[in-house]
Amino acid sequence: MIEIKDKTTFFELQKKLNRIPFTQSRGWCDYLLCCGKQIVFFVDSVQNPKITCWGIAQKIPFSSKKILRIEGESYINELSEKIFKNFYSNLLNIGYQGIEINSNNTFNLEFEIGIRRSGFIRPLGSFSCPLTIEIDFNIDFKFDNNWKRNVKKALKFELKFQELIDISTKETKQISDMFKELANLKGLGFHLETESLQILLASNDIRTFMVYNNKNHPVAARIVHVNNLFATDIFAANSLEARKCGATYFIMQHIFETLKEEGFQTFDFGRIPPSNHATDSVYVFKNASRGTKVQYNGEWTFYKKKYIEILLLAYKLLKLKKQRY
Repeated sequence: MIEIKDKTTFFELQKKLNRIPFTQSRGWCDYLLCCGKQIVFFVDSVQNPKITCWGIAQKIPFSSKKILRIEGESYINELSEKIFKNFYSNLLNIGYQGIEINSNNTFNLEFEIGIRRSGFIRPLGSFSCPLTIEIDFNIDFKFDNNWKRNVKKALKFELKFQELIDISTKETKQISDMFKELANLKGLGFHLETESLQILLASNDIRTFMVYNNKNHPVAARIVHVNNLFATDIFAANSLEARKCGATYFIMQHIFETLKEEGFQTFDFGRIPPSNHATDSVYVFKNASRGTKVQYNGEWTFYKKKYIEILLLAYKLLKLKKQRY
């Protein structure tokens, strides 16, 4: 395993791989860099890369020591457990006090065996649901009745769908404001800041869609990552008005139809959180698409000292008040 110091070199190597999760994309990397994150890059080989990943180096609370957080990885198809084991075994030797991996690649038994044999285990607390819904564009859509009712409602409200190409600062601010409405309503712990959002939306692997009401005022937006013939949901920005006029269903159906017409194969809905509390509404909405339920590789951890894992678990539960899955 090799640490790559130059971002451009890393992404040139990554291009050789089949499928890149949005959390490993260049657009997402630039977005996090603008948010002030420290990014480090790794490949298994410069000559013939089979696995690449980048992660965030982050200080442990109340300590000068660091852990490494990696969301997903890019790898070629049909990798063996041995290659996974070697890569993650080498990753343990780079000097961090702990490594947290949250893989949003489709569940792969070879991956799980390899990462377990390298020394990683499941975390004490899981804070990211490892499930998603995938839309297969090779088959006909089969939306449920609630989805169809909401799309009909949107048509009565004369909503208009549009893809944004050259995104202005004004449009970025509109998306940020709508996301703030959504975040306040659902109690999300973050907002989309205009400066970093502008960086994300300007990336070549990011597409942005907007829905307007009959007064030409934006009511909903969706930010999507595209890689080869695969697309993944990143952010939804829905105003309070969107809930009344079916805009969330309307925008998704138009995105699906657009991507299918362009020859895309699948759309990953970017995690579903089925539960018995408020976040279940996200699952209900996404499940109305009647796509296929899929499991990710999920969360894995390695800590040099057990107390570090316990400290971070307490910090996430008590300070950050993260939801467990």
